[in-house]
Amino acid sequence: MSRLRVRKIARAEIVAAFEWYLHRFPAAAQQFLHAVEEAMRMIEESPERYPVIRGHLRRLLLQRFPYAIYYKVFPMTISVVGVIHGHRHQDSWLQRVEP
Repeated sequence: MSRLRVRKIARAEIVAAFEWYLHRFPAAAQQFLHAVEEAMRMIEESPERYPVIRGHLRRLLLQRFPYAIYYKVFPMTISVVGVIHGHRHQDSWLQRVEP
C-alpha cells in the first residue's frame, strides 16, 4: 500500500472549509472532517479507483459535500494536492500541480 501525503496547501484548504462550516453550519463541520478522513482512507486503499481528470491527476468527489479531493499516485506515495470546492474554477488552482 502506498503512503498518503497531504500537501500543506491541501491541509490549509481542509482547515478553511472546516472553519467555514463551523461558523455557518456547526453540526456539519465534524461531518465534513469525517467525510474527508473517509475519502483519504478510500484513496489510500484503492488509489487507482478514481478517475484521471488531467495528466496524472485524479479526483474523488466527497459524499454530501460540494468538495473534491485531487491527488497524484506515485510508486511509493500518493500526494493529495488539493481539496477544492466544486464551484471553484479549476484553472485557478491546477497550475500548482502541473509540471
